[in-house]
Amino acid sequence: MTLVRLAAVALLALVASGAGAQPADSTLEAGFAALQRGDADAAARVFRGALVDRPRDPAVLYGAGYAAYLQGRDEEARDLLKRAVDLEPRLLQAAMLLGEIASRIGDLDLAIKTYEHVLALAPANMAVRARLESWRSEARVQSRFEAYKDDRFTIMFDGPAQQALAARATTTLGAAFWRISATLGSSPASPINVIFYTQQQFRDITGAPEWAAGGFDGQIRLPLAGAATSLADFDRVLIHELTHAMVQKIASRNVPAWLHEGLALHFEGHDAAGAGRRLARARLMVPLRALEEGFSRLDVKQAAVAYDESAVAADALLARIGPQGLATLLADLDGGETIDHAVERFGFTLAAFEAELSARLNIRSVSRRH
Repeated sequence: MTLVRLAAVALLALVASGAGAQPADSTLEAGFAALQRGDADAAARVFRGALVDRPRDPAVLYGAGYAAYLQGRDEEARDLLKRAVDLEPRLLQAAMLLGEIASRIGDLDLAIKTYEHVLALAPANMAVRARLESWRSEARVQSRFEAYKDDRFTIMFDGPAQQALAARATTTLGAAFWRISATLGSSPASPINVIFYTQQQFRDITGAPEWAAGGFDGQIRLPLAGAATSLADFDRVLIHELTHAMVQKIASRNVPAWLHEGLALHFEGHDAAGAGRRLARARLMVPLRALEEGFSRLDVKQAAVAYDESAVAADALLARIGPQGLATLLADLDGGETIDHAVERFGFTLAAFEAELSARLNIRSVSRRH
């Protein structure tokens, strides 16, 4: 059962138990129906309106928090869900979502406290128990970390051994931040967390595939294996993950993985022309629709193709619509448009754009499962 469907189930359970909520009505039914069909914007309008008259109704707060989460507004979702759980501790689905959001935005203390509460009420839930233990393990690792902080970044590292790299990261990230902002058309308002790990810590905490050189899941996470001997690679990966963080904070939903990755490759200085030559030699392109989700499920060879294609597609799109167009595109995506609809304002369809890429490389596009 998806999280959206669980929202409706949780509401019905809340009402059936008489747990502090007002009786279900047509307004709440409309809001949760919108969540069930994935229409976060409609749900947000319903629950925002309901909050005016019912600011202490746990079901309304949960619905509003869930809608904000689906819209990518994590801080707002956290605050609404926390109020819901404070008012009705038995609303476990709200607590579970609150814990996940708290973890994603770097508030491990809140995540752990929230899941301890869930586990106390549902001790047989093994998934919650495992998730809680993973957060406790992560908290133990981070408890000995030091941090550099400024208005834009918090860089966490494990003591003197990583201090020089943390200092370098501060300079690298600061310079890249303004360069990326100039192309994206805006910059994030909230600080970005950057956490350095050993290789084993990175694998244990993120579960990332072996080929991953870094990761972003709301925070930039970087394994430092080999960084001291290849500072250029260290800078490159930092800038790649910084791009993900900035794009995510500017357009928190509907940005396809190929555009996310392609922009990250663009700003790190990846050779898009070389990527195009590799695709041309292989004479094969994966449909962009197949590259809308993340690449973590791919093996090494599949990932190489996906990244090359993303680099070529993002560079071609940026060349076609320019930085101002990219800023508009990201704003439209964040506003709820799909990538298919968002590109049409520039006078072409995504299918036509993809066909032009294939023709330019003199290759064919084929369906392919990963």
